[in-house]
Amino acid sequence: MFRVNKKIMIVIIILGLILYFNSLCLAGMTVQEVINNMQKAYEKQMKGINDFTVIQKGTGGMTALAGETITYYKKAKLEGKDLYKTRTESEVMGMTVVAIYDGNYYWTTNPMTGEIEKEMSEHYSVQMWRNLDPVRTQYLGEEEVSGEKAYVLKFDNPIQVMGKQQAMSQQGEEPEEPGEMWGTLWISSKTWMPLRMLMEFKAKSMEEAGGMTMIMKMTTDLKDYRQVGAMLHPYQMVMSTTMELDTTGLSEEEKKERQAMMQMMSAMMSGMGSFTIDTIDIKVNTGLSDDLFDGTKLE
Repeated sequence: MFRVNKKIMIVIIILGLILYFNSLCLAGMTVQEVINNMQKAYEKQMKGINDFTVIQKGTGGMTALAGETITYYKKAKLEGKDLYKTRTESEVMGMTVVAIYDGNYYWTTNPMTGEIEKEMSEHYSVQMWRNLDPVRTQYLGEEEVSGEKAYVLKFDNPIQVMGKQQAMSQQGEEPEEPGEMWGTLWISSKTWMPLRMLMEFKAKSMEEAGGMTMIMKMTTDLKDYRQVGAMLHPYQMVMSTTMELDTTGLSEEEKKERQAMMQMMSAMMSGMGSFTIDTIDIKVNTGLSDDLFDGTKLE
């Protein structure tokens, strides 16, 4: 009897070990593996691209106030690393707004005062994978986006990860620092390009707005990826904005009092914050001048 039990125990242990090691193999990606694959895919695509220009036009929402946006990119080497300087020219209510990222600083013209503003940049434009800090990033597993398997990453520094330009394109202005914020990325398992980006902000509104705690969610779906040379580019970005009221701690009476105001604010945000940006044209390796990316020459 003892011998039979011993054999059974050995079989159980062996099966357990097999299942354990199989589970490790099937456990999925880690944050670092996703970042590494994003880096490899990016570097392979951009290897022969010294500069490129993207022309875009928005429809719906706040983009009704804007015209075309032209973004210039030029490869540069800074502290031994390849990066892309950027210059973005946008038409807003008849005015041209220019923003420059020179690899170190972010330069803009204040539309109210006309003064040139300069601040240290804390992110790498275009190279999103460099902005992901594994310590501050969590791997959530796999999900399907538009019929494609994607790896999901969650992080607590969305403005740094997605870059100021992305945050501004979603909000139409430089984002303020809210009480709490976090972001989520859905990365394609095939191309290692982002398929969806989500920025969430939780903040308490002004007293005149009822002192409500609100959660704003801004989602960007990157669609219609096309190959331009070796580079993959999403020819359509669909933005949607929603607002929710955090009712934790509120009485039923307080919830009813603030419901009407919440509905009005939510409708306004979803209307202005939901739009589509289409790429009209992309030009690669045209020999862009360094002067385009010199913030000291902004007027």
